[in-house]
Amino acid sequence: MDLEQIYLTYFHDLYRYIFSLTRNHAEAEDLVQETFTKAHMMLLTNEIKEIKPWLFKVGYHTYIDRIRKEKRHVVTEEILQVEWDTPEDAIVEKDSFLELLRYLDKIKPIEKQAILLCDLHDCTYQQAAAILNLNLNTLKSYVTRGRKKMKKLLVEEEFNESL
Repeated sequence: MDLEQIYLTYFHDLYRYIFSLTRNHAEAEDLVQETFTKAHMMLLTNEIKEIKPWLFKVGYHTYIDRIRKEKRHVVTEEILQVEWDTPEDAIVEKDSFLELLRYLDKIKPIEKQAILLCDLHDCTYQQAAAILNLNLNTLKSYVTRGRKKMKKLLVEEEFNESL
């Protein structure tokens, strides 16, 4: 698979994943560009069998490198740029996605990453474990704990709204 085909196939998935980390449109675009630059260099000399999880791993490490360089993490709520059928669909989907990210921010970062990769980006447990450099059982524990915490947060909020 050539780089252009990889880009066209995985750009939106990679962008959404990195946007969920940064919550900043411009920074997500920069990181996606940097990820594909690194991917191009690696693909010149190596053959990668599972492209999507590998790209996510490169994207995740690119994001971590940027955070380490800046030694800060600024969270903004910019508009998620994705094509939708109607403007109403775009608003509902965007609001739902941002609300999900707000809940995910309330749990441990590693649990957030595990849930994002497995539940939102359809990575297998093995792929997510490889992306995050975790043992498979450790990743499963983080996913399970994160899901339980998310469920608890949702139940608590629903209870508070009913009062």
